[in-house]
Order: sequence, then structure tokens, then C-alpha cells
Amino acid sequence: MTTAAITIVPATQADHDDIVDILAASYAEYQSTFEQSERWEAYVKDIRESVDNPYLTELWIAKIDEQIVGTVQLYETAHKAYPNFELPIDYPFIRLLGVAPAWRGHGIARKLLQRCIDSAKEMGKTTVYLYTGGQMLNAIRLYERFGFVEDKDFSSVSSEGNAICYRYDFQG
Repeated sequence: MTTAAITIVPATQADHDDIVDILAASYAEYQSTFEQSERWEAYVKDIRESVDNPYLTELWIAKIDEQIVGTVQLYETAHKAYPNFELPIDYPFIRLLGVAPAWRGHGIARKLLQRCIDSAKEMGKTTVYLYTGGQMLNAIRLYERFGFVEDKDFSSVSSEGNAICYRYDFQG
């Protein structure tokens, strides 16, 4: 854990380039798990365009000494998070949690997840969801240690890989 103060604040338009850079660096470790380069390129394109998604409810950044070191997105529902898929999850949905690789292990991801949970409480909800890929072992460990549990009703296995749906239930 770092001794520097981590602050979680709403992102501004001026933060978007830094957010995209952090997300690209954060997810780069998974490039080799994509069998087709076209799939990886489409994934990175989605990451880059995510900050301008009109359905994005909240875009948070983590800062240490005015440096952006992490980010997370929160959507009102699964359908807004993934408008091209029919997902009947009418709860807040977390997407694209990323921490700059040099800042991992300092509790930043946990603080960003907690901010999403606090936002969901403010929306009057008692559950948040997220998806992660089966190859994203570090993310899976983080979510499970935090208390997320797999919702097998919404997880899927396809030729493109495993999409694991996690949910976190809490008191409103």
C-alpha cells in the first residue's frame, strides 16, 4: 500500500487522453491471449472509444499527487454498458477498471470499486455487476477478494473465450 493519498474524483473531458493511456497500458498484458490480432485491435478500439460513450453514467479517476493512476466506468444498467448485447441486468454495471501498471498493488483498484458501490447505493441499488475475461487472472483474484461472486446465469463460454459475470451484493 502506498502512503500517498489516493483521491477518487469524477473525470473531466481534459482527463480523457490520460484515461485512454492508462486503460491501454493496463490491458496490454492480455494482448497475447487474443488469438486473432483483429479481435485485439477491436478490443483496444472499444477501450479507446469508451470514454466518449453516451451511455456512460460515471467516469471516475484515481489520483495520487495530481497524477491520474487509475480509472473505472459505471453504467446505469448492463444494456447501457453493452448496448450491442441483450443483457437483462437492470443494475449498475462496472466496466474498464484500470490501474497504471507502475501503481498496481497500492489499493487503487479497491478504492475505485468502492466508489462504484457507493454510487450504486446513491442510485438506490443493492447490487453491482461486471464482466471479466477468463484469461484476466489478476482481475479475477481482485474481484473475488473484494467479495464479488460469479453469476453463472450471465457468464458464457464461446469460441472467443470465457466471459465471466460477477455480482456484488451490499446493503443500500
